[in-house]
Amino acid sequence: MNLARQSGATGRAFLMCHFNMNILDLIRNDGGELKKAATTNGGEYAGPCPWCGGRDRFRVWPGSGRYWCRGCLKSGDGIQYLRDLKGMTYQEACHHLGQEPKAQRLTARPSPAAWTPQDKEAPGESWQKQARDFLDGAIRNLWAPAGASVRQWLHAEKGLSDDTIKKAMLGYAPEDLNASRALWGLPESESGRLWMPAGLVIPFLQGETVHRLRIRRENPTDGRRYIVVSGSSSASMTRGHDKAGVVVVESELDGLLLDQEAGDLCAVVALGSAQAKPDRMTHDLLTAAPSILAAMDSDEAGARAAWQFWPTTYGPKVKRWPCVKGKDPSEARKNGLNIREWIIAGLFGNEDSFERFCIMTIDGRLPDQEAIRFI
Repeated sequence: MNLARQSGATGRAFLMCHFNMNILDLIRNDGGELKKAATTNGGEYAGPCPWCGGRDRFRVWPGSGRYWCRGCLKSGDGIQYLRDLKGMTYQEACHHLGQEPKAQRLTARPSPAAWTPQDKEAPGESWQKQARDFLDGAIRNLWAPAGASVRQWLHAEKGLSDDTIKKAMLGYAPEDLNASRALWGLPESESGRLWMPAGLVIPFLQGETVHRLRIRRENPTDGRRYIVVSGSSSASMTRGHDKAGVVVVESELDGLLLDQEAGDLCAVVALGSAQAKPDRMTHDLLTAAPSILAAMDSDEAGARAAWQFWPTTYGPKVKRWPCVKGKDPSEARKNGLNIREWIIAGLFGNEDSFERFCIMTIDGRLPDQEAIRFI
């Protein structure tokens, strides 16, 4: 057999080898440790994600040739795997798998528009005046006998001191209020009135000016726990600057707790939700920060935001830092987590500090103050 014929046979064997390789083989050849988790639909395998790590968030279905991570949401087939993980072009990935490129896939997809921070406009003067009058009344209500149960809830469930409550200018609305939208400087709507439900009033102020009113309802029948009063700014709530790092959380009440417990160590950003993005002023704070702890709630939405947006936007200084002993800082504190020590571990620990902190504290073997000495 001459060299050309031998080379051709070798090439065909190479192509056949890769053509017969399914997505499971492909990932395992790269060192992926996948174990069978189910037998339905040709089998389901689970293991650590090649992109974001973890122990059991990555899923592979050899029958369909697909994979998906419930943490960072990477997904696709064998071709997409090679393109994302190894940086291959579409044609190179097809060649590696022994597949003929499809004409329709040669057209490059348009790249999504890059995210850019936006300036958040302050509400108009009429809105600000009415909001301040409403807030002043809500503050008086909170410190009156009628607000005693709300203050007790803030103490017991959220861990906030009276001093923190007063500095944050939290208030209480004992009943629903429907105001004139025109009086607040807002355009008319179908409802015709501006609704402010009864509940805990959480303001966002810049200086002495009210920019947002968020109200936490006690027993909503429609599932909407938090209501943002129409006309409010959507800027992120921030506390502090020029610190060792910034801790990013979802809830403004969690942000107040972190500022209370460790405001001398870190700045705090409260987004309002896992999907919210920083405004321009907050983006500047985050860009200048030496480190960022992405401490969104320990649920699927929080994990998705932490693994995707934050490291992509702010780079390796972002550390995913979920709570232990609870889904958010308030719940974790109630369950015994020392918030200050948890933040110290995140800001000043090494890359393995969170896992070590969990191992030493989550099963109750060591209190937080002792565990932190090993970080």
